[in-house]
Amino acid sequence: MVESYIFTGFGFCLGSFKVSNDEIYNELKKGNIQGFDEKRILEKYPDLKNPFDFMVNNQMGFKNRFHVVPFPPAKNKYKKSKNSIDLCVEAVDQALNDGNLSGNNIDAWFFSSGTHSQKAPGIGEFVKAYFTDIENITPVYTLTSACVGFNINLEAAIDFFKNNPKAKNIIIAHADVMSELLTEETDFVPFSTFGDSAAAVVLSKIESYEKVGVINVFNGQDILMLDFLGADKKGNLYMNPRNVKKRAIPNITNASKLLLEKSNWKVSDLQFFLPHQTGNAIVDKVAENLQIEKEKVFQEVQINYGNLSGASIPACFFELKKSNRLQKNDKILSAIAGLGGEFGGFSYIVSDFHFENNRTLELSDKTILITGASGGIGSKIAYFAAKKGAKLILLYNSSIEKIENVRKSILSKFPKTDISLIKCDFSIINNIENTINDIKNNFPIINYLIVTHAITGSLNKASNIKINEFEEIMQINCLSIKQLCEGLQDIILESVLITGSIGEEAQFAGSSSYVASKRALKAFSINFAKNIYELKRVNCIYYLPGLIDSGMVEKLNEKQKKEAMKIAGQTELIKIDDIARRMLNSVYRLKIANVRMQNEQNLKVIKDCYFNF
Repeated sequence: MVESYIFTGFGFCLGSFKVSNDEIYNELKKGNIQGFDEKRILEKYPDLKNPFDFMVNNQMGFKNRFHVVPFPPAKNKYKKSKNSIDLCVEAVDQALNDGNLSGNNIDAWFFSSGTHSQKAPGIGEFVKAYFTDIENITPVYTLTSACVGFNINLEAAIDFFKNNPKAKNIIIAHADVMSELLTEETDFVPFSTFGDSAAAVVLSKIESYEKVGVINVFNGQDILMLDFLGADKKGNLYMNPRNVKKRAIPNITNASKLLLEKSNWKVSDLQFFLPHQTGNAIVDKVAENLQIEKEKVFQEVQINYGNLSGASIPACFFELKKSNRLQKNDKILSAIAGLGGEFGGFSYIVSDFHFENNRTLELSDKTILITGASGGIGSKIAYFAAKKGAKLILLYNSSIEKIENVRKSILSKFPKTDISLIKCDFSIINNIENTINDIKNNFPIINYLIVTHAITGSLNKASNIKINEFEEIMQINCLSIKQLCEGLQDIILESVLITGSIGEEAQFAGSSSYVASKRALKAFSINFAKNIYELKRVNCIYYLPGLIDSGMVEKLNEKQKKEAMKIAGQTELIKIDDIARRMLNSVYRLKIANVRMQNEQNLKVIKDCYFNF
């Protein structure tokens, strides 16, 4: 048996805005982009209808690319756009799911980027926080590197395995927002070439009869390339395409030859050659130098998404796996060159090894109390908590039939889940007090309290709301939560989540009692967060969802929906499954994707789909 290092999970994501050759050409016609000699192309090919597309698509090899901002890029657009951390989180999430792993199954994290979204700490330290619990101390390494970053980290990850015999799984990820380097650029070549993306793999160590996975890795540096490609101190791209080509072609060729020799392979042994997706000018010449058949040269990432810097090679693997083109014993060679003169590559043999379910049940030793558990959000949170192994205490205030359906649904998927059902009428103070006593008598600890219960009321204008209705809404939406949180604070160990509402910001016409109750709840939450943190170092979260595709939205008219979404900056309703997952994650993870966080004293306020805040 030998030790092998194989890819067991893949993730890949792009910027949200597709940029076609026509869009670039339109900017060129306006005089904003330069360097393209249309007359020269037409002299050689007089019948062309679209000389620019012919040049970029047919000659250079780029059809589309994706940016995190609408084209053309401008510095002010990046204030609210996705950054390298956001893209990396998405790619890592896909890779973990593809490998059927949780963040706590990862023994080390290796990240690289040439376009860090902040100077320090590195993007890796932040990305890891989206996937592990707060006590996780596995090491993180962040590398400043662009095109060759993934390859450098691949070699480092294998060294980590060799020095840490108990390690089994490592994340390697790369993210770059290349378009942000182009805000002062005018030449058409970089606009045609680069795209924004992130890609990630899970590298796993296995025992195999023959060596599979990564066979050899090589990394080097060509000092002569230092001044030909990079980003200056202002974050603007500098690039000499002709000189880059002169150095990249021999570097990629020589790296490929070295790896073939070290792996004892011939070119004819290869199923795929994965060059850095840098464009036809370089790739075609490298293939010619190596005498590799054109059909073995994989360039789909380059053509469809552009040069993706260090994400290019893992993106190639992602695309090959997605299309079922990775077959057992296929030999794959990758070689790259780029920023700073770095160059290298690796050889890889595809394995059919598959792990059984390796995912750690992150909440297997946790008890979660969820109020409003028969409602839309509450029941979804309960389901996802059961999926992660939690012990559930479900409070409800509707018919036994509803909560039984929730319980049966959970047990049908996760039959070993420990579920306790407790009915509580939150409109009656004594009922709440009795419920608190029952909970404390039967459950010595609660790790997480998640409060989701609320009523909307009749949504009448303030002048039409009767005092008893206002009092009922205030009691259920605010005072009952105050009573419950304060009554249980002695047995809560880790965190409390209280659900707010977009109504606090949107103030729907005809919802004064609901808005008033939620604003009062926010005021209580700030005070409670201070007290419980000082008392027990327990965290308190105030979670403000945008408009969700079920629940309260069903009571709103179209005008109210549009106004709320406009205020929040939403373009579509949030899927209830997505909001439930993020709410659950927020009670035990430091960072949550696709939300905005701020601290108000000791209260962590999370705004989900509040893009304008």
